[in-house]
Amino acid sequence: MNRRYFFTSISAGAVLTGCSRKDETSGPPAVDKSGESEIAYAIELDDPANPGMPMRVREDHEFHSGDRFRFLFQPGFDAYVYLFNRGPGQASYQALFPNPKIAIPNPIPSGKTVTVPAPDMGWLRMDQRKGEENLVLIASVMPLDEMQAGASDGQAGAIGRDDFESRLAQVERRARPSSSRRFEDKDWVKLFAARDKGDVAIVQRLPLLHS
Repeated sequence: MNRRYFFTSISAGAVLTGCSRKDETSGPPAVDKSGESEIAYAIELDDPANPGMPMRVREDHEFHSGDRFRFLFQPGFDAYVYLFNRGPGQASYQALFPNPKIAIPNPIPSGKTVTVPAPDMGWLRMDQRKGEENLVLIASVMPLDEMQAGASDGQAGAIGRDDFESRLAQVERRARPSSSRRFEDKDWVKLFAARDKGDVAIVQRLPLLHS
């Protein structure tokens, strides 16, 4: 079990470049979404002042020791999703999803919302070590053997830092999108990616500040 995170028992719009208007009344051209893959994610923070009513926060939220939070994602296609984290000073990335403690296997059906950890399993919690938490979200149209976490550094479900970065680089070389965009929709961040040929994988690094 990850030393940094553990399951407690306590229960802008799209950025488009190069667009020009033909006249003052015309808007930017419509975005062709026909070949795009999409995944949305959000972060929920347990609010001690309002038990049982978590609030959504942005990824640039400043976390503090003891904060409890959850990560949510919702793919817009049948997706193989992988979620990892490496805390400050840690030598390995810990697999948060897939996780044998979460009874939802890959691939995740389009439109299904997954919470990590599951609501009946409590929360992830910041420990006392301050710094930057390095969350990595990966969503792919095909299974990624490189992202299957085994035993590493004597810790189940972990991949050593250098090994993880090497594996991730392989995925990005093989399935890098030819186009991508990001869209904020209320409490969700939506990522879109397309590739002219071959399979595509969406990779999003989420550095969370723990101060």
